[in-house]
Amino acid sequence: MRLFFTACICTALLPACADTDDSRDTQQTGVSSIGTLPGISTTAPGSGGGETTGPGGSGTAGESEGSEASTANPTSSGNTEGVKFDVGEDTGPIVPPETGGPEGGCQKIDFLFVVDNSGSMAEEQEALAVSFDGFISSIQNTVKVEDYHIMVVDTDAGNAFLQECLVLCTFFPECEGYPCNMLPQPEGCDATLGVGLTKDPSDSECGVAGGQRYMVDGQPNLASTFECLAKVGTNGDGSERPMEAMVAAVGPLTKPAGCNDGFVRKDALLVVTFITDEEDDQESNGNPVGWNASLVAAKFGLEKNIVVLGLIGDPDQPNPVCTGQAEASPRLRQFAESFTYGSWGSICSPDYAPFFDAAVSVIDTACEQFEPPG
Repeated sequence: MRLFFTACICTALLPACADTDDSRDTQQTGVSSIGTLPGISTTAPGSGGGETTGPGGSGTAGESEGSEASTANPTSSGNTEGVKFDVGEDTGPIVPPETGGPEGGCQKIDFLFVVDNSGSMAEEQEALAVSFDGFISSIQNTVKVEDYHIMVVDTDAGNAFLQECLVLCTFFPECEGYPCNMLPQPEGCDATLGVGLTKDPSDSECGVAGGQRYMVDGQPNLASTFECLAKVGTNGDGSERPMEAMVAAVGPLTKPAGCNDGFVRKDALLVVTFITDEEDDQESNGNPVGWNASLVAAKFGLEKNIVVLGLIGDPDQPNPVCTGQAEASPRLRQFAESFTYGSWGSICSPDYAPFFDAAVSVIDTACEQFEPPG
């Protein structure tokens, strides 16, 4: 999948430079494979039918707490109602009659989506975009939290395709800059790994309101805005760096005056979803234990205030859904399983709704058990 310098030549540059995977089956079939959800130590609400579990096991929680628990895998049905970010029947925290105060648990959720933008990811980005409306509607109706941040990042810094094209055209001047001169040239925050996206791959604004690099509750046209952002394109670097992008997104970039200023909130549950069809095998970018520690540090040492969801390749697992379309990702799987509220599913599933339906119950449980920071 890293064929750039051998395939990109002159006017054939544009189609050849993409990170293609000839073995990808455009008619993918199979059932969503949802990994075990280690460490859920409470009785999950609504553990009704439709539970789907996949291969996996208890992960090693690197520098985290509370990893001893059952492996219950609760599921929750999706909801077809429209997203009710700024209006709705259920508004504000629940007030128990006997106390007159807010119910315990989280009152805010920060959602981070890390989406692979290499050449083989068009179908997966489409599946993510389609599943989002039902997912956030189900969160709205089940978790009863209405104060959200939602941010999307891709897996390379700026447009690596453009950067490589410029290098190639230096050696092949007869190409006259084609197609490099047809692509937007990112700079500043837009050329920074882990920065929240506000534009589509053609450099057109997606309509993120409020001036931040993430959406908040009340975002107009939420589903269509998310779809615009989630389709991060296929011109990204073939050496994907989802974990490095994730760590950067919730690290210094969220500090005052940073590109993602204010995204991570101390009093909010953090839900990270990463989706990639390749292993993050860049040793220089860390390892599962280090990624876990970085995420926990971003949440002020409170590991149980984090939910991690991964959609990854599963060809190395029993009864895999991926049969040549995606690379096995044992490091990413280990990372997801290292969290109390961590799970993974097959990126090759034609429908991501069952995975996200199950995730709603996990998020609900994590929200109920949210630990207020000291």
